[in-house]
Amino acid sequence: MKYLILLLTLVSSVSMAQLNIQQWQTPEGAKVLFVKTQGLPILDVSLSFDAAASRDGDKPGLAHLTNALIGSATQYRSEEQIIQAFESVGAEFSTRSLKDMSLISLRTLTREPLMRRALETFVEVLTKPKFEAQHFYRERRQTLRAILANEQAPGKVASLAFDKLVFADHPYADERLGNAQSLPKLTLLDIGEHYQRYYVANNLNIAIVGDVSMARARQVARQISHGLHMGQKAPDNPQVKPLTDAINQHIEFPSKQTHLLIGQTGINRAHPDYHALYLGNHLLGGSGLNSLLSQQVREKRGLSYSISSYFTKMQSNGYFRVSLQTKNTQTEQAKSVVLATLKQFLEQPIDAQQLQDAKDNIVGGFALETASNANILTYLSIIGFYDLPLDYLSSFISKIEALDAEQVQSAFRRLIDLDRLIVLSVGATGSL
Repeated sequence: MKYLILLLTLVSSVSMAQLNIQQWQTPEGAKVLFVKTQGLPILDVSLSFDAAASRDGDKPGLAHLTNALIGSATQYRSEEQIIQAFESVGAEFSTRSLKDMSLISLRTLTREPLMRRALETFVEVLTKPKFEAQHFYRERRQTLRAILANEQAPGKVASLAFDKLVFADHPYADERLGNAQSLPKLTLLDIGEHYQRYYVANNLNIAIVGDVSMARARQVARQISHGLHMGQKAPDNPQVKPLTDAINQHIEFPSKQTHLLIGQTGINRAHPDYHALYLGNHLLGGSGLNSLLSQQVREKRGLSYSISSYFTKMQSNGYFRVSLQTKNTQTEQAKSVVLATLKQFLEQPIDAQQLQDAKDNIVGGFALETASNANILTYLSIIGFYDLPLDYLSSFISKIEALDAEQVQSAFRRLIDLDRLIVLSVGATGSL
């Protein structure tokens, strides 16, 4: 086992050393991050726009719907022609919209005739979209069906309710899909205005990973940004306000199990305690069956099949949350055990061997984080979008290894306030 950890550590160190991130800005204002890889004739491109749900304003669901319609038609091609154009050269096109960023991605072979045609179609889809009524109504219907389906899923009900409690009046509070009241009010004019405002070069980060030269990567980035309006970068969203009081809420739901969520306001990736909180959370609930929460809730008492804790790292601070499912009759006991375990973690000294084991586990697994083009692309998008230092990945392991138990515990004590926690349950009290 020790040999395996040592081997993974060495692999990780080599991977980090070889991950040479190049950064520049296109004349139109787009930020570009590029990593050259070798061995696979693949080029991956990911465009992240600050154009997601936090920009919906009073029109929840607008960003998601806009992003979903990109690729449905252009000024020159129908949806079927776009699909055929990508498939004919073996390329993959996708879109995705979150709360912070809206993504448009391409994967193509680097064989020049194929790559050139894939990029031409990709740029056309991005810069010359045509928002047609038939596609707009179709996407809106599909989104409404997804919203209605979410209302029947207790886990989703719990997650959405937690967001509203922790984010309150912040733009993050709204569901990224929108809601059954907001979706029918959206129009094609809204879609066009959102696209024109936010899908601009100054609001764009381009991540490029693949077996191409630096000169070719620059051509790709310029080809993408040149077709966009320069526009303006979206203004920063306000910071998420910390909770002022404890919140206890139950939502009645006809389910056999209760979803229990406990947490509070969290951090972003630039937070000074980020690495200490990352390591501490690995001990607390982020390492699966070996975590403290799993040992107390699952192994010792059998209150839940699984339990986890994690931080969402968003631009304006995310949240810290413990999540589990338990029998309706065991909800109060599970809640008490989780709160007692949190209190224990904040007050009792962290065992030195457990801390070292957590470090070894994180370091050993980190090699996999940059083992594929897709993973590297994700990290480049994160680094670019959140304005993180270029050594964010290469310095991660050394910063984790340098932490001691007191630093980890102090970071949690600064953030976690046991008197200001959200305790949310979704389930059937009739079974209690």
